[in-house]
Amino acid sequence: MAYIALYRQWRPKTFADLVGQEHVSKTLSQAIVSGRIGHAYLFAGPRGTGKTSTAKILAKALNCDEGPTPTPCGTCENCRRITDGTSMDVFEIDAASNRGIDEIRGLRETVKFAPAEGHYKVYIIDEVHMLTAEAFNALLKTLEEPPAHVVFILATTEPHKVPATIQSRCQRYDFRRITVSEIEGRLRTICDAMKVEAADSALELIALQADGGLRDALSILDQCISLADGPVTAALVQEMLGLVGHSWIYRMTESLASHDAQSVLSIVAELLAGGKDLKQMMAELALHLRSLMIYQAAGTVEGLDLYAEPEDVLKKQSAFFPTETIMAMLAHLHKCVDTLRWSPQPRITVEVTLLLLCRGITAPAEDQAPESVPRSGETAGEAQRLARLEAQIASLGARLAARPAGAPAAPAKSAAPAQAAGHPAPAAAPATRAASAPPTAPSTPAAPQASVPLPPTPQPQASAEDAATWQKVIDTFRGQHKQSTLACITQGTLQGFRGAQCFLAFPTETLAQLTMRIYRAQVEAVLADIFGHPMQLVCTAAETAPAPPPAPKKKERPPLPPLPHADKPIEVDMSQLPPDEQKNLQNAINILGDNFIEPPEEQPKEPQEAPPED
Repeated sequence: MAYIALYRQWRPKTFADLVGQEHVSKTLSQAIVSGRIGHAYLFAGPRGTGKTSTAKILAKALNCDEGPTPTPCGTCENCRRITDGTSMDVFEIDAASNRGIDEIRGLRETVKFAPAEGHYKVYIIDEVHMLTAEAFNALLKTLEEPPAHVVFILATTEPHKVPATIQSRCQRYDFRRITVSEIEGRLRTICDAMKVEAADSALELIALQADGGLRDALSILDQCISLADGPVTAALVQEMLGLVGHSWIYRMTESLASHDAQSVLSIVAELLAGGKDLKQMMAELALHLRSLMIYQAAGTVEGLDLYAEPEDVLKKQSAFFPTETIMAMLAHLHKCVDTLRWSPQPRITVEVTLLLLCRGITAPAEDQAPESVPRSGETAGEAQRLARLEAQIASLGARLAARPAGAPAAPAKSAAPAQAAGHPAPAAAPATRAASAPPTAPSTPAAPQASVPLPPTPQPQASAEDAATWQKVIDTFRGQHKQSTLACITQGTLQGFRGAQCFLAFPTETLAQLTMRIYRAQVEAVLADIFGHPMQLVCTAAETAPAPPPAPKKKERPPLPPLPHADKPIEVDMSQLPPDEQKNLQNAINILGDNFIEPPEEQPKEPQEAPPED
């Protein structure tokens, strides 16, 4: 006799055998007992959660010799034929290969005939979302008002692709993902019944890899039993599935925490030499970091379906990173896994990502500040360059606003005192030097102008202690080489620290808004590190724009010269004109008046002399 796969041998035969779908089995059982059997059902849910099995159980419950009953016997002729797939009254249709309108028309023709053996004709349409729009339209009327002896059961993994007109004609049952503990319990029952030795850690690992599908778990167990010479162990499951394993992941995590780049690259080389998949490596590292993150947040891993790790390891390694760092590392790993799909050199992609994590650059971009978040259609580098340009523009605007009206532009060397005082030169200085360079084209020599320096920046209205604290903020950004941030915040004047707020005054509203929009998060983070509690940045504008120049006086237009012959009105007989001209003339009179005068005589033009011939 041919071997039958485990998922077929152990397919549920009654509603009580369903795992993890009690809400479905209970509702269908009560509907059968009460006689409220629907004419169409829609079973939706992930793969391997029991949709087709439930459809066959429902078909047996309706056509059993003792039925309709919620507990079919499984031994009568109808139950055995439905189990074997040879029943004349139960039709299993694969919509993926029978998706056209012709197949649905054939179904409509057979629906009208009475059942041959049982009480009902049951049509099970699997993957119903694969039907074409024309096929769905052909099924609508039959699905809404089928004969009394027909029951439709539609199964799908993508219910959003089923038209609403179809869903509204069905009773919908959503099958949920089966938990790790439920899958593990079912695997233990099967192993005990088959007298197969399997370690609990192996069954737990299989349940985790099944990702909520019992059919996938049974397929993995079937492979492990075939491969094992003795008991099924966790090492055997890891070898068969190509898993990296806990020991490698723990070593990788320790190397990342200690910033040991050489050890990280060595682990990658060893795993590749052992035939491990890079994508699987990144996925398992992400699962481990997820376990650390959840352990930090919840303090326990019970009932959370984590990566099957001992709690003592989670407690030790969760102290390596703060929660924010783990979240940023997960973002990097997810981006790496997504990039591996199309990367021509996957190993380089993995090594770059791990070295970034090893160096402590855990943010998805240069830092987590809003300035580093690219806009739609921009790269991270373009976003940073745009932020620097905005800071330069704001700096120039502040200088122009502070310069007295009518004063000439200051030379570039006027920024030297600011550098001597310990402040960084604003990012706009190169642009100022370029603008002050003499033109190369010859021009009319202008009178030499005296260099007018910019007015000094007003002194901070804060205490010496507040000024020293603000200098720490400046030094922090200088140490982080964030020149764009420095170029902006150094334009402001510290007003002081009051409570949990830091007050900065800027010469223009533009600079104040730019700081609040782009650099606020960075400054508040540094202030929180210095003060030990959250601080709020408040930016105000002390903009004193010069008064606008007075509007130029309007020149009075000289009076128009009198028209010639204006004192000699003439008489016009309108009755002598054609009707159209009378109408036009009357309109002109209504607008201009009836003072008719003679037009001026045109002076004859003098003939121009022809140019002499050469």
